[in-house]
Amino acid sequence: MTEPLVQIAVDVTSAERAVPLVEAALAAGADWVELGKPLIEFIGLTGLRPVIERFPGTHFVLDTMILAGADKYVRAAGELGAAMVTVSGLAPASTVLETIEAGRRYGVRVVVDLFNCPDVVGRARMFAQAGADLLMVHVGVDQKRLGEAGDALDLLTEVTSAVSTPVAYATYDVAEAVAAVRRGARVLVQGHPLTAAPDPLPGLAGFVTRVKTTPTVTTASKESP
Repeated sequence: MTEPLVQIAVDVTSAERAVPLVEAALAAGADWVELGKPLIEFIGLTGLRPVIERFPGTHFVLDTMILAGADKYVRAAGELGAAMVTVSGLAPASTVLETIEAGRRYGVRVVVDLFNCPDVVGRARMFAQAGADLLMVHVGVDQKRLGEAGDALDLLTEVTSAVSTPVAYATYDVAEAVAAVRRGARVLVQGHPLTAAPDPLPGLAGFVTRVKTTPTVTTASKESP
């Protein structure tokens, strides 16, 4: 990864609503498209097939947020043609490690989502050493709205300073995304509110352009305990 990558999260609840958002994301220049947890929970993994097959060659990230029984989810993602799956950093370490191993078996890359982990940096170091392809830092929309999670950008800085594994950051606007790139984020994940616009393309295109013209930074690796 030599420039910031943009991942657009499609967090709607039906395939019919997902398709135009995928089209808008790709037209805007997004690198990756996330088929989000709400979509997966409402229509199931198998229900994603027509969406994925409609956009051959697209780098799809399935936000499965695995908590247990990783093999079946990773295998299904591989059979669908997805590039990546997510596993929750709150899962038992054995489950996260099994997800990483299953990813190797089925040719699917693994994102460890550090959402709400009590020791974010410790878990980041552990799973970076275990071979995670990507780590993700973000706070939930409820935490963000109520101001319960502190400064997520400061947390991002702690993680990018601690590991050499690429780090993704979930953002809610372009200003936060630019700040995240400057703190070492290599993948910027954007969904709501831009995807909720009546015509999401202009906002998404502006977001992609701004992020990709922001210089990246190089951080030192400190993965040893």
